[in-house]
Amino acid sequence: MEELERLWRRLRALAHVAPVLLVVGFTGGEVVNRVLDVPDDKVVRMSTEKGIEANRLDVMSGVMERIRGEGEKTVSYVSLYRDHVEPVEKVLMRHGVPSVNARKISWPLVEESRRRNLDPATVMSIMLIESEGKPTARSFVGARGLMQVMPFWAGKWRGCGKDLYDIEANLCHGTSILAWYFRNFDGERKALLGYNGCVRGTNTPRCHTYPDKVARLRDKIRSELAAARPAQIRPVESTD
Repeated sequence: MEELERLWRRLRALAHVAPVLLVVGFTGGEVVNRVLDVPDDKVVRMSTEKGIEANRLDVMSGVMERIRGEGEKTVSYVSLYRDHVEPVEKVLMRHGVPSVNARKISWPLVEESRRRNLDPATVMSIMLIESEGKPTARSFVGARGLMQVMPFWAGKWRGCGKDLYDIEANLCHGTSILAWYFRNFDGERKALLGYNGCVRGTNTPRCHTYPDKVARLRDKIRSELAAARPAQIRPVESTD
């Protein structure tokens, strides 16, 4: 009999928080559990005082709004990671980048690329050609890190920091420089030659082939990213 009474109390409480469950989904489980944790010695009842009831509804509305906002933010991050960041991580590992580094690189690579309207596959291709995904890489001319950024660029881009061996700082610098070349040079080929330092000199042997190397690797990476993304669930069409 006591079990039936306890179940009845929880069902009545559930009726009041059902909208919260619909809004929250998996992100608000802890909040909902607290709401449903009705002590055995308490009785759930609706207040007969309109003022108190209205106040409670206002409070509940505010709580629901905050939960929904946090829920939408969480869903957005989960979707971004699943659809864009995780595939980058997987593809980097396919190209020989250790899993620990691939995880550290993937999120800032996607974030910095999007921030500067760059194709992540292009940025990945340049990074792999320049450093093979090694954060501590250094060239004979002194270029540093993942995107092989020359020291004179350090600190010249707002918010990027100065340590070119730091993964996030290097990707911030590298994408900023690449975006600058795309804005100021006529076409992708010239922009990539500029990034590679092949405009007036020959710092890299056969540097005129650099844009072609980037394009070939980018095509491969795009296919690999597409294969690494989760399959989209399509609604079943009615046969009626």
